[in-house]
Amino acid sequence: MRGPALHLCAVAAVALGLLSGVSPAAAQGVCPGRVSANAFAPIPRDAAIAVPNRTQTESERRLRGAVLAALANVNRRVADNAPFVLSWRGGISVEGDNFGGFGDTMQDRTFRESDDLSWTSDVPRMGGRRIPTLRVSGVVELRERASGRVVWTAVLSCQRHGTDDEALFSHLATAVAPLIGQSAAGRPF
Repeated sequence: MRGPALHLCAVAAVALGLLSGVSPAAAQGVCPGRVSANAFAPIPRDAAIAVPNRTQTESERRLRGAVLAALANVNRRVADNAPFVLSWRGGISVEGDNFGGFGDTMQDRTFRESDDLSWTSDVPRMGGRRIPTLRVSGVVELRERASGRVVWTAVLSCQRHGTDDEALFSHLATAVAPLIGQSAAGRPF
């Protein structure tokens, strides 16, 4: 009896979400995942951080804007010649393609310091039986400008829902910015 009642509640929750205009994917968040961070050297709270301006496309501008906004929200100063430089790199993989297995068909789609953001695009449904799961993963590093040494790093992984790149960039930047200078293990975001 308990199983059917739970199933009915789940169906009602989905229906209510659809009636209110919220899709199940949107209710789950743009890219729910986990982030871990490691601090290798002290980073003064008031130290400025540089976010390189390598923007050539609208998506790159949006990512940089999201990072700058997230840093401002956690009261981090940003300056072009700051003693620390923040960089991003990562990629996307496709799990559960239309044949039900794991297919890393996007292995060459990576990003580094906002150079290539093609990883943010949703994979089209390919005549298939189900939509693949998009796994976004990345590494964020903070380096000392003078020595080039990594003083802090974060590793993140999440399951992408939807196609709103601006929401994705904001979500990722907001997950990472508060952790700069701190260590964390598998924190959900």
